[in-house]
Amino acid sequence: MSLRIIGGQFKGRILKTPKGSETRPTQGMLRESVFNICQHVIQGARFLDLFAGSGAMGLEAISRGASHATFIEKDKRAIASIRDNIALLQAGSQVSLICLDAKTALGKISGPFDVIYIDPPYNIPTAPYIEEILERKLLAPNAILFIEERSRPNPTSPQFAGLAFIGMRRFGEALLHQYRFSNITES
Repeated sequence: MSLRIIGGQFKGRILKTPKGSETRPTQGMLRESVFNICQHVIQGARFLDLFAGSGAMGLEAISRGASHATFIEKDKRAIASIRDNIALLQAGSQVSLICLDAKTALGKISGPFDVIYIDPPYNIPTAPYIEEILERKLLAPNAILFIEERSRPNPTSPQFAGLAFIGMRRFGEALLHQYRFSNITES
């Protein structure tokens, strides 16, 4: 599969994707939409790419001006692709790659992050990861959090204390939820 950086300084560069069915690269239209949404905060931002796959989301963020991207991935083939893509773009000084399962990695990193993108395999629920992100205070004030999941009939967006639901969009078989961190917790 051919995967390209859509915008910024690396626009048009082709990225490697992991072989096999374990990883599902985020579609170009969905990536474009995410970066259109966060275009006013991406410059200088700290970006977290949770379940990073090929690293396309974090590298797109770097291409568009993010100061740093942290990739969390446990699949060995995906990790190899991320490393190859970082080397290809010579972005090593702007990224961190954490080769652990997401739950363990979230317990070891420190924030805050300005943009977080969560794209687990479609059979894995996201709520425990979001709760860990909130508990560990990994979101900067007014941070944007995106969740990609499989589209389904009559979808609803989960609600979380401290996250204001902004919207939901469908992209083929993918559903994108957008939240903003409101920094207010319920008693």
